[in-house]
Amino acid sequence: MILHLSRLEHLGPNQVARLDFTQQGMVAALDVRQGSLVKVLHRLLAGDVVTVERRYVADADRHMKVYRLTALGESTAQNVRRRTLEPPRPPTTSEWVVGRATRD
Repeated sequence: MILHLSRLEHLGPNQVARLDFTQQGMVAALDVRQGSLVKVLHRLLAGDVVTVERRYVADADRHMKVYRLTALGESTAQNVRRRTLEPPRPPTTSEWVVGRATRD
């Protein structure tokens, strides 16, 4: 969810959001159940990783909840991207000698 939101454009104060910023859009894009998505969103909101506001959404006839990453969320997304793109670090010789090497 964090990576999904990080891939979306930044919204200006009065800019109309795309459906991708909403629960409905995330359910479709991520192929998850709405109940599961809501639980994760509540945790991310409590952790100050995402913020929510009501605003106009393209092709919707009403205001909808729009989710965006906070500064902490943006930083978290960068860390996740970096970790998933970097290969695992091989153990050093000293780790093998003292028996601390573990399998990933």
